[in-house]
Amino acid sequence: MRILAIDFETANNSFCSACSIGYCLWDQGEIIRKGEILIKPHPRYGYFSAHNTAIHGLHKSDCDCAESWPYVFSDIYPLFDDSIIAAHNAMFDLKVLKSINELYGIEMDDFPYLDTVYLSRKMFPRLPNHRLNTVCEYLGFRFNHHQAGQDAFGCMAIIEAVMEMLDEYDIEKLLQKTSIRLKKFSDIV
Repeated sequence: MRILAIDFETANNSFCSACSIGYCLWDQGEIIRKGEILIKPHPRYGYFSAHNTAIHGLHKSDCDCAESWPYVFSDIYPLFDDSIIAAHNAMFDLKVLKSINELYGIEMDDFPYLDTVYLSRKMFPRLPNHRLNTVCEYLGFRFNHHQAGQDAFGCMAIIEAVMEMLDEYDIEKLLQKTSIRLKKFSDIV
């Protein structure tokens, strides 16, 4: 089974204000595709707050020429096929996905997801916290935090590190060994 790590950045505090999505697709032991796509937020939610811009560095002008979510979604939707979706602090990213799909009237099939925060807590309990940058630094993985493509890659780095630690490269068997349960996208409220 494939693993698709995703990460969203938002223009402001609304879940409907997605301005970039990062993705990293793992299949049969290797990363086969990764990237970041800028998103032009829906006009109703397109305000870029100073707070969010300070976090991810994106401005309205960066996304003015980007495609809106329906076009971006049509490009990345095939990556979801036969994949377990992974995200660090998955509730945020999946709430963004659900919110922008509802905003644009997009339906998608249900899928299982893994929150790498829980995997990190289980495997690295002595860390002072389990933020993505803390866990990745502990693992020796360097990346630009809060850039969606880099965050998705960091999420996948955590999964790969645990696979190496346990010498288990089948995601379903890995989850059994760690007693981590997958959740369903349809359960996101």
